[in-house]
Amino acid sequence: MKRNARAEAIVRKGEKRRGFVPYWLRFMGEVDVDFLEAYERIYELTAVRERALPQKTRELIVCAACATGGYQAGLKEHVRRALRLGNTRTEITEAFQSAYFHTGALTLVHGMIALIDVLKEPEFAGKNGKTATRASRPPKRRARGSAKPRT
Repeated sequence: MKRNARAEAIVRKGEKRRGFVPYWLRFMGEVDVDFLEAYERIYELTAVRERALPQKTRELIVCAACATGGYQAGLKEHVRRALRLGNTRTEITEAFQSAYFHTGALTLVHGMIALIDVLKEPEFAGKNGKTATRASRPPKRRARGSAKPRT
């Protein structure tokens, strides 16, 4: 099998398991298909196969771990996956709260921002309880020298 075809097959298999493909994985396949294959195998062993912890619980751990790094695009993909696996916004929030104590406030901030943004998306709006609340929306900025918010 040609290198590009092999890489594409590995990426497609990963997309089917995850429900998305991180853009950098495609690039990895172009640069080092052997590493891509090893990475996907580790992903399969740690995130996909059934073990003592259900996938739903493991995805909460992944969300909390991603929040520590603050990479919003990847974090949002994992929050979406957590919701699709049946986690509620309360469960995801608790995962970020639990990680916060050991990793710092930015874990909580990054996690909550990602969760709020994902809950505004059409697929998730109105599910898992309420949609984003007024308190979860950033306040309107006031025009300089004006008492009225910008529109």
